[in-house]
Amino acid sequence: MTRPSIAVAIDYLANCPEFLDALAQLSWKEWQEIYQQREQTLDDCLKNYRERMNRDRLPLTLVAVQARHDESLTGRAGNYGAASELIGMVSLKYHDMDTRPDLDPWLGGLLVLPEWRNQGVGTMLMHRATEEARRLKVPRLYLWTHSAEGLYRKLGWRVVERSDYFSKEAVVMQIDLGCQ
Repeated sequence: MTRPSIAVAIDYLANCPEFLDALAQLSWKEWQEIYQQREQTLDDCLKNYRERMNRDRLPLTLVAVQARHDESLTGRAGNYGAASELIGMVSLKYHDMDTRPDLDPWLGGLLVLPEWRNQGVGTMLMHRATEEARRLKVPRLYLWTHSAEGLYRKLGWRVVERSDYFSKEAVVMQIDLGCQ
């Protein structure tokens, strides 16, 4: 008996609303300290993701979904089947760093579940996010990170500045997307 192959699809959260609650929970768990310093609750986090359920404008969230190859990866959006699971996410959004209101829009909230890390899922999400930004005629994106500068450098991002953000060194980076 052959095992069905496992595939990863990147889709809009808008096409996968069944993952909304899980996505907010994962985000809250990963960045709870930051949310709380911003005086936000889990409900605020859920509201933020609801506002990112767009396909043709910012803000938007993309999700990485694991599904069996024999299920819904045949060109249909969403509805990945009962055997599917959320394995990662990334958002294109506004006002991600309150100390730099002059910089917009932002790529943020890149998260890949630990068991899926170092398998290219984060890179897939980053590439798709920058493709979406280009499609939406965004000329440049910014991000900030406490820990993943090396990954972003490999993907073509460059350092704008280093600063203290939420009591840790943060690196602000940008990528020019060549849109006019």
